[in-house]
Amino acid sequence: MTPPKTSRKRRKSPRGFKLLHTLKGHTKWINEIAWSPDGKFLASGSGDKTVRVWDAETGELHKLLEGHREFVGCVAWSPVGQKLASGDGDGSVRIWDVERGIRNQTLVIPKERIEWVFVTGLAWSPDGLTLASGYSNGAICLWSTQSGELRRMIRHTFEREFTPLAWSPNGLMFASGSNNHSILFWNAQEGVLVKILELPDKAQPRAISGSPVISWSSDGRFLASSAPDRTIRLWEVKSGQQVGILEGHTDEIHWLSFSSDGRLLASSSKDGTVRIWLCDTWERVAVLRDRMKSIYWGGLAFHPKDSILATRGETDDVIEIWSMNFDSRARKLPDAASIHYVNAKVVLIGDSGVGKSGLGLVLAGEQWVETGSTHGRRVWTLDSNEVVREDGLKEIHEILLWDLAGQPDYRIIHQLHLTEVAIALVVFDSRSQTDPFAGVRHWDKALRQAERIQEELKLSIVKFLVAARVDVGRLGVSSERIQLLLRELSFDKFFETSAKESWGVGDLGAAIRAAIDWGKLPSVSSTQLFQSIKTFLVAEKEAGRLLSTIDDLYRAYQSTVKSPGDIPDLREQFETCIGRVESRGLIQRLSFGDLVLLQPELRDAYASALINAAKDEPDGLGCIVEGKARSGDFRFSESERIKNKEQERLLLISTIEELLHHEIALREQGDDGVFLVFPSQLTRENPDLPDPETKTVIFNFEGPVMNIYATLVVRLSHSGIFKNQEMWKNAATFIAKVGGTCGMFLRETGEGSGELTLFFDTTASEETCFQFEEFIHTHLQRRALPERVQRRRVFLCPECGTPVSDLAVRRRRERNLDWISCNVCDPPPPRILLLDRQERLSAVRLSSVPDMNRAADNQRERETAASMLQGKIATKDFDVFLCHNSADKAEVKKIGEQLKEHGILPWLDEWELQPGLPWQRLLEEQMEHIKSAAVFVGTKGIGPWQRQELDAFLREFADRNCPVIPVLLASAPKKPQLPIFLKGMTWVDFRSQEGDPLKRLIWGVTGERNLLLEYQGKTTG
Repeated sequence: MTPPKTSRKRRKSPRGFKLLHTLKGHTKWINEIAWSPDGKFLASGSGDKTVRVWDAETGELHKLLEGHREFVGCVAWSPVGQKLASGDGDGSVRIWDVERGIRNQTLVIPKERIEWVFVTGLAWSPDGLTLASGYSNGAICLWSTQSGELRRMIRHTFEREFTPLAWSPNGLMFASGSNNHSILFWNAQEGVLVKILELPDKAQPRAISGSPVISWSSDGRFLASSAPDRTIRLWEVKSGQQVGILEGHTDEIHWLSFSSDGRLLASSSKDGTVRIWLCDTWERVAVLRDRMKSIYWGGLAFHPKDSILATRGETDDVIEIWSMNFDSRARKLPDAASIHYVNAKVVLIGDSGVGKSGLGLVLAGEQWVETGSTHGRRVWTLDSNEVVREDGLKEIHEILLWDLAGQPDYRIIHQLHLTEVAIALVVFDSRSQTDPFAGVRHWDKALRQAERIQEELKLSIVKFLVAARVDVGRLGVSSERIQLLLRELSFDKFFETSAKESWGVGDLGAAIRAAIDWGKLPSVSSTQLFQSIKTFLVAEKEAGRLLSTIDDLYRAYQSTVKSPGDIPDLREQFETCIGRVESRGLIQRLSFGDLVLLQPELRDAYASALINAAKDEPDGLGCIVEGKARSGDFRFSESERIKNKEQERLLLISTIEELLHHEIALREQGDDGVFLVFPSQLTRENPDLPDPETKTVIFNFEGPVMNIYATLVVRLSHSGIFKNQEMWKNAATFIAKVGGTCGMFLRETGEGSGELTLFFDTTASEETCFQFEEFIHTHLQRRALPERVQRRRVFLCPECGTPVSDLAVRRRRERNLDWISCNVCDPPPPRILLLDRQERLSAVRLSSVPDMNRAADNQRERETAASMLQGKIATKDFDVFLCHNSADKAEVKKIGEQLKEHGILPWLDEWELQPGLPWQRLLEEQMEHIKSAAVFVGTKGIGPWQRQELDAFLREFADRNCPVIPVLLASAPKKPQLPIFLKGMTWVDFRSQEGDPLKRLIWGVTGERNLLLEYQGKTTG
């Protein structure tokens, strides 16, 4: 066939760029593009089921590789450039001899090993002997490129969905992205997980799903990864330290690529831009705009030798090749104006009434006042200074001081804020004559758990022990006892303070400033505009504003701040900055009504009050009717309540959503309505402890005990295999799906220490018991201090139930004996098998933990969606208008109810129009609140009333650039008659058996990616 001619049309190139070639030929979207190792060829995979190999010098088509059955999602050259691997949407990998244009191998996972998936990532080892392939369910396969043999398949407990891959330049390990936005590093030879780099929760907006895209620098020193908060994270691979955060993109980041000389990093985004960053200072030096705002990953690659960059063009089926010239003066370009800043978080923690709030006031430079015990949190700016770095650039160093409530009943909420902590001030009351160190051990273990999470980020926590209120009298404990505690709990320093008299506060403040290792905290590269917006938002917060819409904040910013001039996508940048300030914990964007909570500490106060209200219920069941919770019908100090009842109602809806998201509460249907159940708050005692012969396993662990227990009960109840049966104080039983009762009870053995005992009835099978135990063990390893999780098997005589001592078990196993005789039963005594449960299961079995975790995650999403829906109803925040023929109303109502289950609020005439009023006027009033429209076509086609609505919506939606989604109902004819304006659009087809049409409709309404659905039936219509 004749290769298509490349376009010769030239347009003005941005400063520093020169357009060399525009490559046209693909008929559908382009995914990954890759240069051959010598830089002579560029390969591109596409939704048109082809791979095209382009001559980089001439821009002409060199080879067309055909034979894929589905879209081509990824391509990768072998190190010597003779072979090219491509990943198919049907789950297979093809390896091509490029020069001959033929397929050498097809690598297919055996059907019994894995369900249907598509290939999401390919990476060759530097020696060319191994090819790693990633799949949409999170699996990774390692193939021999010589024999085509599957050497190893890897599945991680918490990994699923989109898995991009990057091999280290030295070939010793490779990295993969995971759906919880973490990066996993694998030993290349053994396929063993080496370490995990996890982003803090605050950097993970709930609405964003998927895995990070990753790129390894050519020298292997740095790894760049995308983050769901629209930033780029930079990691030093050897230390695992996060060294930088790049701000600037205003939408999801699709691909990253380092230049061959390590000087530049390129990033492409759904916001329609490609940004170039200098790697020595991490400053942005240029932006390519006017890219198509594509939803597809890939489409970006640096040349392996020269300063040449290939990108997707103005449409997603075109490639542009650019030469670049950025010298040392590039950072002085107006487009490259950058600001660098580093934030350090200091937390004040300790039990209630020890004087934290007064100490926080004085540390922050305010006057001391008498403060009562509060359960809200407060955040002060402790310090902000501009310093000059070694490279001559200026950097802002900012210290934020968080005061967290200390009441035992509120710990479960404030435990959630112990993330990204640089310094912890553990405060105790020096006046106490009974237990001055009350709570110190609890908070120490909570900090150790937080530090374990930060460990992979190389962010250690400096701990100061602080005695407060020393003005009242001498310390109630000896200096020897204090020194012993300092050594035992590894505190770095001890301070005696009086906030009232300012004694020791200055020394404490100076020690805080001196202890912060700014070089180990990630430096953020931002823009003047981002800083301007952040300053405005913080000022709005400090002015005392409580709740505001994004529209109101944006208008206020435009009116109160000097006009930033003609800046592209100013509104998008404003919304992105809201997310960045939110990641610092200073504000909170609600999931409904486009609302921003400027005082998120109030939500903590309401959450704590709700938890207390559940505990105070006289039945001891630790629950409260959700309707009462939403209306504020529970005990809470009037001085702390929000006076505006409507704002309080919206805040409570958001609070309930947050409690469900963090799995602190269960939503259960009762006789009197829906209840919120808090497993940590039950006071009803269990009258019957388990019989000794039912106890099988005991776990001892350390960490935030009640948080760990509460989330464990919730996740077991949502696991799909076990269903909650009954709960008591620190105890719960579950019914297994296949039959049998499993249970556990908790005993707090000290501050931050717990003992969890498992028990089973006689109908629970060995497999069921193992699943229950394995899930709990995995949960403790993840949520508690893993090195302090101890598991002990209880061995019992099968006849008399007498337990075998731990010492006897250990001595028998040391002699390689797997049984012992009962020393109580009459001769001949029965033998007691000393085999652990894994040893007793004869069949080789796959772990059920990944499926249980997936089910728990999905149920959590459904629960939070139900609460989110209440907020949308309260604010009339409609997601989609359901435009339909009245003859199809039953089908449309069913789909509408299903959308509600996913937190999507539909506008349907029957639900929203008051009888007796003109529908046209009511519809016009609601139109500005609706974000999209779904036009349903059924057996009767388009109805006359439907056409009137369509005309109005077309005009309205054209102005607002909102989607109109054609939907074919299951009853639609084979060849439906559609209006002209719908025929050019991709529709959702409920007649199709492929994929999930409901999820495709959700994708169309929300715009949130589901990669599996993006490529199923994409060409329909």
